[in-house]
Amino acid sequence: MKNQRRRSLLAAVAILALLAAACGDEGSSGDDDAGESGTAEGEVVFEFVPLDAGGPLTKDALSNGQIDIGLLFSSDGAIAANDWVALEDDKNLQPADNFVPAIRIDAATPEIEEVLNGVSAAITVDDMQQMVAKVAIDGENPADVAQEFLSGVEAPAVTASGSIVAGSADFAESEIAMEIYAGALEAAGMTVERKTGIGSREVYIPALSSGEIDLIPEFTGTLLSFLGGEPTSDLEQTTTDARELAEAEGFMLLEPSPADSVNVFVVTQETADEFDLTTVSDLASVDEQLVLGGPPECPERPFCLLGLEDTYGLQFDT
Repeated sequence: MKNQRRRSLLAAVAILALLAAACGDEGSSGDDDAGESGTAEGEVVFEFVPLDAGGPLTKDALSNGQIDIGLLFSSDGAIAANDWVALEDDKNLQPADNFVPAIRIDAATPEIEEVLNGVSAAITVDDMQQMVAKVAIDGENPADVAQEFLSGVEAPAVTASGSIVAGSADFAESEIAMEIYAGALEAAGMTVERKTGIGSREVYIPALSSGEIDLIPEFTGTLLSFLGGEPTSDLEQTTTDARELAEAEGFMLLEPSPADSVNVFVVTQETADEFDLTTVSDLASVDEQLVLGGPPECPERPFCLLGLEDTYGLQFDT
């Protein structure tokens, strides 16, 4: 019997409505699909519900029990705020996308690099989730949250002088990381001008290259893709490739943080306990049909359903 934790009648109706709106009439049953795809008899076939890209629809559905697994970003504050469990990507499906300071080559000095590398190394995934929750959920000021974080970090014993312009994109993770970089440089003796909410890479990368800003938080894999490269799950190689392309644009990447912002499959603590889930591979041993919610394009994405099927051997009825 299905666990009572999961779908109420209202939740079931909501899922059917979402499916109907997003996909229309499928025209065949899940059993027919399983047979056509060659799924072995008795093998559990999961269900996919199209929602949004790590947004409120997915988070609400996970909270309400309408889905069992949600595709979010590893830096999302909702994971920490709800004590959800981010399943370990133990087969390295997702490309590396760690936070990394990007600084204009002409603005960098050994002292600045030492300060930024020191603070970058201190930012963990859990730290970022907690800080994003404070900003995006609790409404706290990113500068205050960053200062609280810095108060617990041992600063490098180095003095830096001069001034620098630090920028951020227009989302919480970028604003928080920028304030951490800026606060660390100010503590070392620099004057920092801030330009927040600049926008997308199409805007802030030219600003960085031209000297309108000197420093901005970046993400190893996403930046590499933007510059024309191909990120992989190998952080060292992805960072090396991104550095080569960044230097051609007039800026450099320092040391990446342990914290990242990658696609991550998330379950509630209750679901993790019920099915003994800590890794994505553990999903293969689940003996009930679970429901995954994610962006509508998930079935065609190599790091979403295609990857779960090819890399982890899971089966989905979409």
